[in-house]
This record gives sequence, structure tokens and C-alpha cells, in this order.
Amino acid sequence: MISSSGSGKQGNVRRILQGMLLLASGRREGIGCFQGTRDSFGAALAPQLAFLLVGVFQAVLQPDKALGFTKLLLSLCVVLLPAVVSQFYAHKWGRDALWLRYITAATWCGWVVVLISVVATVLAGVLFPPLLHQAGFMASLMVTVSLYEMWLQWYVARVGLGLSRGRAALLYVSVLLATLVLYGLAALLPPHYVVMKDLLQPMISIKPSH
Repeated sequence: MISSSGSGKQGNVRRILQGMLLLASGRREGIGCFQGTRDSFGAALAPQLAFLLVGVFQAVLQPDKALGFTKLLLSLCVVLLPAVVSQFYAHKWGRDALWLRYITAATWCGWVVVLISVVATVLAGVLFPPLLHQAGFMASLMVTVSLYEMWLQWYVARVGLGLSRGRAALLYVSVLLATLVLYGLAALLPPHYVVMKDLLQPMISIKPSH
């Protein structure tokens, strides 16, 4: 029984990785590698929630606890926002039956972007170390990865929910705008957390080489 269970879990992991790679390369059959159940969506959320749990301890240890917990709450909202917005549109467009599998795939595919960023940074550090000290390289990497993320989430929405190009774009833009509204509220309300300052910190901290 234990061996069979372990084998089943390994098979699920392989299918998830296969689905991520297929969708990341623009192959629609990758959506079939994901399950459309509450448990599968919970498993997709688990890594992000685990990071947030670690963040609770970090927030407790910070001198400015209000800022720490603001960051934590904002991160939780950003993690859950795609599910809330996409479920609204899925219901509106009669795609309820497809929604769980879609949001599971979309959540897992978010890690593709993280992996690409890490691999690109590591390769640059190994092959061309001076690049890591160039603000232009980090800016170019962020822009490229952001554009790819936009395409990937748009593509997963189109394939996963069976949407037209326009509707898939509307779903993604809605999530993006809702996220920006949250960032704006965090900056306007005490303790005035400016998200972009943290996001751009890697470039700000890099001193131009002469």
C-alpha cells in the first residue's frame, strides 16, 4: 500500500511537470495533465502558502511588525486573487466545469516563470559574471520574464477555459488591474508599503560599473 501510494504521488508530480512544460512551450495538450479537483488546486497552492507561513515568523521578528504583516496580508491577497477573478469570469461565461482544472494549471505554471528567472540569473553568473552587476541586464530580464508571464497566463486561460483570445486577455488584464489596485491601497494606507520599491530593489542595489 505504501509503495503504491508513493508511486501514485510520483506519477502525479511527473504529470504536473509535464503539463507545465507543455503549456510553457505553447502546446495545449498540457492542460490534460492537470486534475480538476479541490485537492489538486489545494496542492498547487500549498507551496505558496508554505512561503507565507514562513513569512508569519519573519513578520513577528521584524522591528516594524505592522509593515511585516501588511506585506504578508498583501501577498496572501495576490496569491488568491487569480482564483477569485477567474472564478467570476468562468461562472459568467458558463465555464464552471473547467475552472478547477484551469486554476490548478495556472497556479502551477506560475512557477515556470520563477524557474526561468533563476536559471537565467545563474547562467549569467556562471558564463558572464559582470552581467550581474549591470542594472540594464536585470531590467531586461525582468521585462522579458514579465512579458512571457503575461503570454503564459493568457495562453493557459485560453486553453484551460476554452476562451477566445479577447476573453482570455480580459481575464488576465482584470487580474492585473485588481493586483495593481491592491498595491495602490497598500501604498496609500498606513503603514504605506510601496511594493515597487521591493520589486525594483535588485536593480537599485546594483552599482553601475565603470
